[in-house]
Amino acid sequence: MKKILLILFCFYTLTSISQDFHKYDKLFGGSFSFSVFNINNNGPGYYSSGNVGILPAYSWFVKNNLALGIRGNVSYLRSEQEMAPGERTTTSFVTGLSVFLKKYKPLKEKFGVSFENELGGYYQVNREKIPSTTYPKAESYGLSYRFTPGVFYRFSERFMGEGNIGGVYASFYGGQGGHSYGIGASFLQYFTLGINYLIEKKKT
Repeated sequence: MKKILLILFCFYTLTSISQDFHKYDKLFGGSFSFSVFNINNNGPGYYSSGNVGILPAYSWFVKNNLALGIRGNVSYLRSEQEMAPGERTTTSFVTGLSVFLKKYKPLKEKFGVSFENELGGYYQVNREKIPSTTYPKAESYGLSYRFTPGVFYRFSERFMGEGNIGGVYASFYGGQGGHSYGIGASFLQYFTLGINYLIEKKKT
């Protein structure tokens, strides 16, 4: 009987996970983003775009369940639009860096939700091509703020998966053609999936 109780205790100890993240804990990992967007499947006005991105990140908890971090961004975008002379194709390569403040809210067992505020800048190189014409590359830059709700799931004591389906944003864009501002919301068009490794604070 004692052996059975000991085995059950060891199993509980190994499988139970503390839901809270503690001050001075750290998260190291990254995420993969992608999107697909279409307006009309064919004919005049047809427009489609898609992008993929890799976003490495590092964060540390300044309070229990509140993390401050930095994130890189390397993305590739491609769009196609049906126009009178033919199909117009635009490709873009984006690099950027941002800082974020993220609140984690553990719910039940290994699952929880998060709320992230992110402020970042980026540099973008665009190339446009219309049949028989290729325009020289155009460079642009921008700043953006984004609020993103998300979910997380702790696979184990150390590894955690995260995801979101968009959020609200405000942005500034500048380039050779002038500059512009924007504000809006985007859900179910941009998806982000990531994984993080938890480095717990050293116990003294």
